[in-house]
Amino acid sequence: MCDASRSSAPKPPADASGSPASPQTARPSSGQLPLQSLPRVIPVEQLLGDEDEVCILCGSQLYRLRRTRQGKLILYK
Repeated sequence: MCDASRSSAPKPPADASGSPASPQTARPSSGQLPLQSLPRVIPVEQLLGDEDEVCILCGSQLYRLRRTRQGKLILYK
């Protein structure tokens, strides 16, 4: 269950050199839009860290974002 009082600042993801990754330096795979034409991109690792589930507070609504064993994301209200 989500505990709104529990919070930890997510660490920015690092690239192979250990430097924080930048959305502008990421290269989209074939068939995807360039990152410049997308809204702000947040890597899932920045949201979830080492955990498989986080809570997201939007106004007064609490949502759960969960990563499945297959690596897919599910958002619960």
